[in-house]
Amino acid sequence: MSDEDLVTRAAQHIMQSDFMGAMGLFETHVGNNPDDPAGYHGWAESALFEIQQNGNIDDNGKDRVNEGQVAAYFRKASSLAPDNAEYLAAHANALLEFDRIPMAVREFEKLCDLGASSDEVDVSFHLYEAARMLIDSVDLKTDFDRSHPFARQYVPVAIKFALLGLGFPSAEEATEYLAED
Repeated sequence: MSDEDLVTRAAQHIMQSDFMGAMGLFETHVGNNPDDPAGYHGWAESALFEIQQNGNIDDNGKDRVNEGQVAAYFRKASSLAPDNAEYLAAHANALLEFDRIPMAVREFEKLCDLGASSDEVDVSFHLYEAARMLIDSVDLKTDFDRSHPFARQYVPVAIKFALLGLGFPSAEEATEYLAED
């Protein structure tokens, strides 16, 4: 089976909600193509879908899918293709999903840098979504107490991401715009 057929079959498994089957096919693709970020990204996306749809705790109270491996595969994909906004955003989003907020913020900062360094890469959607997800994560972690030190640390970051996601070149420029009469 060609690599293209393998990836197509994996995508079909995802469409049928057979995420574990897709993970197996992507793992084969990774073994055959260790320098192709698509295999790592596909495996990690499939694993994240599996966790989101079916939970991650088995009957014995253990993780069914290793969250560390999911994050590592997202990290590997984004390191193999550092200019791919989709891979960077997926890695950061997974870190938020796994309650690794400081690590997620660092990855979203890389996404900001990518958007600032290239006129051809639009990261605004990813940053706007990052703001929403970051606020949700912070609120859950602090029981919706925005005066909590953790919230005070990350709410401004989420606001910055939201402003960049709205298309402002910087949070400072957005603030200047708001201050105009």
